[in-house]
Parts: sequence; C-alpha cells; structure tokens
Amino acid sequence: MRTRSGFESEALSERFTGRDALLRLVADGAPEQWVRQVAEHTARQGDIFLELINKCPFGIYLVDDALTIVAMNERSQEGAFQNVRPVIGRPFEEAMRILWPEAVAQEIIGRFRHTLETGEAFRSQAFVEARADVDQVEGYEWELHRARLPEGRQGVICYYFDSTELRETQRALAESARRQRLLIDELNHRVKNMLSVVQSLARQTIGRNPDPAAAQLAFEGRLGALARAHDTLTRVHWEKAELADVALGAVDSCGVSERVRMSGPTIWLDSRIAVTMAMALHELCTNAIKYGALSGEDGQAAFEWRVEEGPPPRLHLVWREQGGPPVTPPARQGFGTRMLERALAGDLKAQVRMDFAPEGLVCTIVAAAPALFEGPVIPAR
Repeated sequence: MRTRSGFESEALSERFTGRDALLRLVADGAPEQWVRQVAEHTARQGDIFLELINKCPFGIYLVDDALTIVAMNERSQEGAFQNVRPVIGRPFEEAMRILWPEAVAQEIIGRFRHTLETGEAFRSQAFVEARADVDQVEGYEWELHRARLPEGRQGVICYYFDSTELRETQRALAESARRQRLLIDELNHRVKNMLSVVQSLARQTIGRNPDPAAAQLAFEGRLGALARAHDTLTRVHWEKAELADVALGAVDSCGVSERVRMSGPTIWLDSRIAVTMAMALHELCTNAIKYGALSGEDGQAAFEWRVEEGPPPRLHLVWREQGGPPVTPPARQGFGTRMLERALAGDLKAQVRMDFAPEGLVCTIVAAAPALFEGPVIPAR
C-alpha cells in the first residue's frame, strides 16, 4: 500500500524527470521518437542543472586528477576568480598563485591534493587572508569533496562562500559593543564628575558673593551654559564638528571656559571622533577642577593643537596646566585616566603621555586615525 507521501514523491519525480512518459514510448514500439525525446529531455535536464548551479549563492568549481580547472559556476568566474583569465582549462596551482601569496597558495594546493589522494573531505571556516591580486583581505568558508569524473577519473569539487562582509559586520558589531560599554562606563563616571563641577560652580559663585540675589543669578547662568554645552556635545553624535567647537563645548560644560586658552588650526572631525575628543577634554577639565590648576583661583590651563604633515597626517594636542597646587603623580591609575587612554588609543589611534610635572600636568596626545580629518586643514591666524 502506498502512502500519500509516496504518491506525492513519485508525482514530483515524474514532473521533473519525465521517466514514465519515456518508458511508455519504448513499450509502444517508437524507438526513434524515444531517442529524440531522450536527447531533448537530457538537454533540458542539463539546462536546468546549469541554471541551478549558476544561480546558487556560493561558488563552485571542479578540478581533475591533474589539478586542472575543468568547470566553474558563474559566481566563481565573476567573483573570486575574476582576475584569472582564462580560467577553465588553467592549472589550478597557477590560478592559486595569481590569487594568493605563495605560502597561502601552497596550503590550499596541499588541501586539494590530500582530498584527491585520500578521498577525505575538508572544511575550513576560519580562512581570512590577504589577496595577492588585489589590495584587500578576504574571508571564505570552503569545503572539498572528491568527485568521480567521466571515464572513471577522480577530481575534487570545491564549494565556497565569501564571508568577507559577514566578518566585517561581526567586527563592527564587536566594536560597537566595546564602544557602548565604554560610553556606559563614561556616563556613570561623568555623572559623578558633574556633581563635582556643580559643587565647584556653587563654591566659586555663591560662596564668595556677598549679594545672594546676584550670586543666584550668576549660578543659574553658569548652570544654563553647562546645559547648552552638553547639548552641543550630544549633537556631535550625528554631525561632523570643528575641533575648536568641540573643545569649547567640553570646557564650557565644566564652567571654566574663561580660564582655558585654546589655539590651533581649523580641523573638522567626524562625529565618532568628535565624541571621543569631547570625552577626553571633559575628563581633563574635570580632573583640573578637582585636583589640578583649576581647583584654585589663580590656576590656568591651555589647550593647543597643530598638524604634522604625513603620510599619514598626525594631530598633536597638548593640554598644559599651571598656577595650581604642586602636582604629584597619582598612586594608582583611576578610571578617568584609563578611559582617556583607552578611548583615544581605540578611536584616534593615539599615543597619550601624562607628565605630572610639579608646576602642572601636561597631557600630550598624538593621533593618526584615518577618520580624523575631514576637509582641508586651515592654518591658525
């Protein structure tokens, strides 16, 4: 007794192969018609098979027992092998040395030989190498199987998937997660620092002003400037920003813009770099207010930058404090310093040097991130 699924399977096979119709022609004694229809049927099946192979979303190619490329689908010819011409009939070893550096080509050729000789399948999921024919790194997942060719010969068939974009997306997601963790840590740290900034504003504005109404008005004005500066810093998440504006916003957010001198050429930063720069300057300002030159009445700070021509161009930034209490190196590295060095090193590819000189902290930053400069650099006047 046949099941329903058995009938459905048979019906599908009949529609696809036409087997029963051809057998009926033989039974009815029409051999010429049978031969003609077999030929037409075979051609159709070949066309269907080629269409399936060429439209599949991965590359396929076949080499024979002499390691000669004998067949390849369109995705391979237009993708990984596009710089190998001619490709069909070409020695596989020669093609690999066009596409990959010698050491990588030798490894791939060795894998093919092993599968050809032993019949052992091979699968690679972590292949990421620099190409020899183009200036880029590509990643592939690929596997090998021994296959029987006409006349009983053996060959190797390779299936592969270009995972370059997938790996780049994975790296971008990992970097995004890293930055998110850093920003969350920075947010927690900044809230604590903001309380210190507000306390400093209150002490300098209210505690030393004999007129309560004037003191309150001045204090509210400084809090308003603080809020506006934070709005500016928030906007750079999605807009490019000028370095001078970013620096002014960061300093103004701490309420000490009149005590920090800034100078340097006009430089545009992309939004991601601008946020990191704002975070770094805010940290330097906050530390100066809590422990450094800006903790007293007479202390001052300077923030200067200049461009050193490349390639690649490098941005030199110097934060220098003076007139404050004597400086001694900290006994341990706090979160602020770790965040400063980690963020700048990660996003700006920067080297950070903290010099705790007795007369005042000097922080030197040398950055060379590819996304750092946007537009021409205009010298300072």
